[in-house]
Amino acid sequence: MSDPAHHALTLSHKRVIVLGSTGSIGTQTLEVVAHLNALHEQGMHATKYEIVGLAAGSDHEALFAQASKWGVQHLALCGAGQSPPAGMSLRTGEQAATELVDDIDCDLVVGAIVGIAGLRSVLRAAERGTDIALANKESLVAAGSLVTRVAFESGSRLLPLDSEHAGIWQCLAAIDCHHPSPPMHSPECVSRVVLTASGGSMRNKTREQIEHASVQDALNHPNWDMGAKVTIDTATLINKGLELIEAHWLFGLPADRLGAVIHPQSIVHALIECADSSVIAQLGVPDMKAPIQYALCDAHRPPGCAPKLDVTKMGSLDFIEIDPDRFPAIGLAMLAIESGGDAGAALNAANEYAVHAFMNSTLPFGQIDRCVQRVMERWDTRAIRTLDDVLDADRRARVLAEEYCAVKGG
Repeated sequence: MSDPAHHALTLSHKRVIVLGSTGSIGTQTLEVVAHLNALHEQGMHATKYEIVGLAAGSDHEALFAQASKWGVQHLALCGAGQSPPAGMSLRTGEQAATELVDDIDCDLVVGAIVGIAGLRSVLRAAERGTDIALANKESLVAAGSLVTRVAFESGSRLLPLDSEHAGIWQCLAAIDCHHPSPPMHSPECVSRVVLTASGGSMRNKTREQIEHASVQDALNHPNWDMGAKVTIDTATLINKGLELIEAHWLFGLPADRLGAVIHPQSIVHALIECADSSVIAQLGVPDMKAPIQYALCDAHRPPGCAPKLDVTKMGSLDFIEIDPDRFPAIGLAMLAIESGGDAGAALNAANEYAVHAFMNSTLPFGQIDRCVQRVMERWDTRAIRTLDDVLDADRRARVLAEEYCAVKGG
């Protein structure tokens, strides 16, 4: 197994595959790469990045445009697409992204495909020993024990792209400067790690208002411009629950050393409570380019392209305890962590099914978290040893969620 620190310092040419390249994280990753390559040309950054593969869901026009701009030959599209321009090869179908990772040698895979659909390609990158800049939280929520075990055995590093996990990473690196790169188990001097949640579009709503929120209401996020699925998840706070499960696997934290608070300004991304009562926080403007750059640069800090935070103009910072009656998702995530096995896969699948039902107007918004709760109450937790175990759990949980939605749908 190679020494990650030595690898980070000596690699001057980095080949990158971006999975989910046409989405929000994917497009911002390409913007950051363009910025870093410009710094490289000026002699201000040691590494030059080459995009060697791109994968998208169904938007073949955007994918082909990106490939033309970046000179990328190897592409993948989950759905059916038109023939690519001359000089490009296109893999299609559900296995397309995994085939891309399998076929093309690279140094870093950016995993930004949303949902359980991103698991196969992330796991394949881990099997190959390739570093993974991970935005697809469902990979660790549904298959954390499998992905982390495979990554450890192969030498693959899991580098978090979520702003909250990047914040934890930076805070832990400040405490333990000898281990700046994941996998990073929190030292004993860390009492608790706290993630912040914007609260999404429902943060000031009563439970009664939450019950009957429309799709438009739920998508009206006050701070971020994200895809529909993630935006809905922030409104129920299940997104923060998924991130807590992800933090459990990324940083070796049990449920009793994890927490979350609502922070409407989205300036503080993570806090670490230390045994000596000190609290270390990571701050930044609500922009994904900074955590993306931190991962791409192996925790080094060249000049950034994200907006700078002016502390004299950021105003007050509020931190609000999460009401479990309005937002039961946090408790459900803690239950999944404590249950272990395939409980995370069940939670994730039930939520995906319920969100899809809500967006198709077949389930009220207030029933999304109740659907997840009902599936968790009926869940018979089993161990995860293989990908098939994860996919079986995903299938069984969706059956339970379908049964619930058939009764509660409106």
